[in-house]
Parts: sequence; structure tokens; C-alpha cells
Amino acid sequence: MRLDPRFADAYFLLAMIAADHGQFSKAIKLIDKTLALSGAGVGHAEYLAHLARCHVANSDHVQAAGYAQQAADLRPKSSLTLDTIGVVYSRIGLHAKAVVYFKQAVAIKQDNPSYYYNLAASMKFIGDFPAAKAAYEKTVELAPDFFKAHAGLSSLGNISAQANHIPRLKKLIDQAAGTDDLLHLCHAIAKEHEALGNYPAAFTQLERAKSAKLAELNYRFAEDQEMFDSLLQEFSNTEHKFKMGHQTDEPLFVVGMPRTGTTLVERILSSHSRVQTAGELQHFGLALKAMSATTSNRVIDAQTVRAAMALDFSKLGKKYIDSTRAITGAAEKFIDKMPLNVLYAGFIIKALPQARIVCLDRNPLDTCVSNYRQLFAVNYSYYNYSYSLATTAKFYLLFYRLMTFWQATFPDNFYVVNYEELVASPEAEAKKMLAFCRLDWQPQCLAIENNAGPVATASAVQVRSPINSDSVGSWSRYDAYLDEVKAILTKGGLLNESTL
Repeated sequence: MRLDPRFADAYFLLAMIAADHGQFSKAIKLIDKTLALSGAGVGHAEYLAHLARCHVANSDHVQAAGYAQQAADLRPKSSLTLDTIGVVYSRIGLHAKAVVYFKQAVAIKQDNPSYYYNLAASMKFIGDFPAAKAAYEKTVELAPDFFKAHAGLSSLGNISAQANHIPRLKKLIDQAAGTDDLLHLCHAIAKEHEALGNYPAAFTQLERAKSAKLAELNYRFAEDQEMFDSLLQEFSNTEHKFKMGHQTDEPLFVVGMPRTGTTLVERILSSHSRVQTAGELQHFGLALKAMSATTSNRVIDAQTVRAAMALDFSKLGKKYIDSTRAITGAAEKFIDKMPLNVLYAGFIIKALPQARIVCLDRNPLDTCVSNYRQLFAVNYSYYNYSYSLATTAKFYLLFYRLMTFWQATFPDNFYVVNYEELVASPEAEAKKMLAFCRLDWQPQCLAIENNAGPVATASAVQVRSPINSDSVGSWSRYDAYLDEVKAILTKGGLLNESTL
């Protein structure tokens, strides 16, 4: 740059360094400079694709979608640029569009395992499981130690005594370089042991990986406790005066503990002709954090809760709605299915007073076991409770207390659906839920297996089948390991003979 201050690629390489260090706002400024210097140069599509990637990392999906489309319109021939465009669309939640560019990337570069992995994940999300399996298999063929791909392959199911990957997975254990690798491998092995009905072997694998990860985390349950307590305290304070929020009835929020049927409810609601799904958005929490201007390293904590009580809620509501436009467009109603948005329910209702929030409640033992069995986003601190059965049970108690508080405080906006009742009487429960959401009854809402929308959650395979009660009472398979969980839930008043 000293030799040639107008050398565009120098600015672009600096931008890539900034992005690799998580400095996305700095990277965006550097790519803007790159584009200004380069005009319509050879690397223009690459610059635009990475600009889109930086905007999506900064949670500005509207800008990201615009730049991704500009890059795509230039018809790039670089496999990396095409893959980058696919990654941007995938992170926005537009998985069908992402598949288009991932396919082009692997057609050009057929020996890059990361491209095949990205293709596999989006194929899984749009429900093309044979294609997802083929892409996962290609990934591990090219890179046998691509542990996330092994976990993805096991998540597709169709495991039998004659067709499973357990021997291959066990051989890879010694190659695990850290606890994250071990998590992916052990969860994959556990998933396949479960499919074969070998639950003790599955639990052994889960405990091995979870305990190793927990040992290296600086997780303190007391911080979660403090955050929940702050929500109850602040919203119990009648002295707070809230100004009128942003007036729109577009958003429907589906919340609750993870693995409690939130995806099932999302599929029922999004099967309605007036509703589309936006997936699991982090937009509301990030907008609240940005506006509260707290410096803590968590998106929500006690400090942020207290600061957020003084926000301009109309501005917050509009900021959230505007941030969703890349995926919601002009839909009459859209669903934001981020389960832990339950933490923000009070703020959501203040910011969007016409919003409806549907919260799932499930048998506490099934909830705790399902959360423990699930591999959530690694290193996403809000799921750290799930590395221990005991802390998962304690977290459930906090959730249940907050859920009942929201229900009592905001009965017009916050509706609780019991998972067991929903799968036992789907039509009756769905009708009540739709009425709460101010939607008319449409019979296709029960035919969730016909819903072609993408599903980017752990239930991606399960919810392609008709509504069923197969997972009710599944906790009993791990009953031998639940003594401490039962004691915690019993002490908290949530376990009795009817629960068991």
C-alpha cells in the first residue's frame, strides 16, 4: 500500500485478516475501499461475496443478501466465491438458494471437503436426505477426520445392525484433537447406538464427551440464575413505564426450552397459507444488546436486562422487523423460531405489542434428557447448561418459573402449549393455537409432512414425518442415570407420580 495506495487487492487482503480476527466492521470498511478502487475489476464478484459474508457475520442480513445477489449476478467462476455466496444464503436461512451455489462450487472444485459439507448441510435442511447423505459421504472420503460431517451423517438416521458407522467412528476417536472433535464423534456414535437400542453404550459416549467439554469451560450456573432472577425482578417492578412499541402483527415467536417441540409447532403454523417461517433468528437479542450498549461478553445477562429496561421499545421493535426483511420480505405473518427467545418475551411484547408468542412445555424428564443428548452449537455459551444432566435440570426449573411468569404477566401475548397434549390431540390443540395467533383454521396445518419449507434444526429429519407421539416418555431409556435429575426436579416441585 505504501508503494501503491490504490492497489485494491492490498485492501482486500487486509479485510480478510480483519475478518479472520472477527473484526467484521473493520473488514466491511476495507472491502468498501477495495470496491471503490477496483471498479468492475476481475475480483469484483469475490469482493462482493466476502462483503456479504462480513455483513451476515455482523447480523445485517438485509445488506448481506443484497451483496450476495450482486456477486451472483456477475456469474463468478471461482469455486471459493460460489461457496462464499452459498454460505451467506445459508446463514440468512435461504437454504434452497444456498444449494444452487454449493452445487456450482463442488462442480468446479471436486476435492474440497468443506464445499461438500456445506452442500450436505443445506441439502439436509431442505429435506433432500439422499443427496445430503451422498455429500456427507464425499466429505469424509476426502477428509476422514472431518468430524462434523460424521455427526451430520449419523443424524440422517436409517441406522441398522447391518448398516451403521460405529466401527469407523470408533477408529477415529484417537484422532480427536480436542474436546470439540470429541463431541462430534461421540455424539455420532451415541446417535447410532440409540438407533440400535443400546442406550447404556450411547450414554457412555455422551458422558465421555460432555464431561470433557464441561471441564474446560468456565461455566457458572450462578450466572444463568442471576440472569433469570433479573428478568423476574425487572418485569415485576410496576414502577417501570413503557412507551408504546412498534405496531405490527407480523411476527409469531415460537419459544421454549430446546428439544420440546418448537419445530413441530413451527411446522404446524408455517403450513398455514398466510404464514411463512424465518427460521431461528438471533436478530431480536442482538438488536437489544446493541441498543443497550452494555460491554459484557454475553448477549443477555443481568447487566443487559437492567440496561434494556430504559430502551426506546418502538425503535427496538422497528429495528428487529427491518432486520428480518432479507428472509421475510412482505409476508403477512412470519415465524421466528429461536427457542431461547423465551428469555426476551417481556422485551418482545414491549417492543412489538401485537406479537404473539407460543411457548412449548414438555415433560421435564424428556426435556432434560433430550437437551443432554443434543449437540448444540459448540461454544455458544447459552447452551453450556446442557453439558451436565444436573445443570440441565436446574436450568429447566429456571425456565419453568419464567414461563409461568410470562404467562401470568402477559396472558394476551404469551400462550403455553403442552407437547404431550399437542401430539395426543393435534387438531384440537392446533385450532386453539391458531386462534391465539389470530389465524383461521386450515386442515393442511396438520399435514406437516407436506410442508416443503427448510428446517435447520436438530429436528430436520423428524418433522418430515406425520405428527406422532413416538418421543413421549423417551426419557425412560436413560432412567438408570437420572437419580440426580429426579431429585432436583422433585425438590423444585415439578416431578410427581403423574410426571413419571
